[in-house]
Amino acid sequence: MFETLMRLYAAGKGPLTVTMLANAVIKEWITDIEKQLILATKI
Repeated sequence: MFETLMRLYAAGKGPLTVTMLANAVIKEWITDIEKQLILATKI
């Protein structure tokens, strides 16, 4: 899941938002550290 979210967020494809990433952490799809890594990739 991490790789998929990373690719989608970095590519700017789809409506992937910070809120959606936070929800993925709540659902334990990714960790908070992985969320921070994904957010760091945004240009």
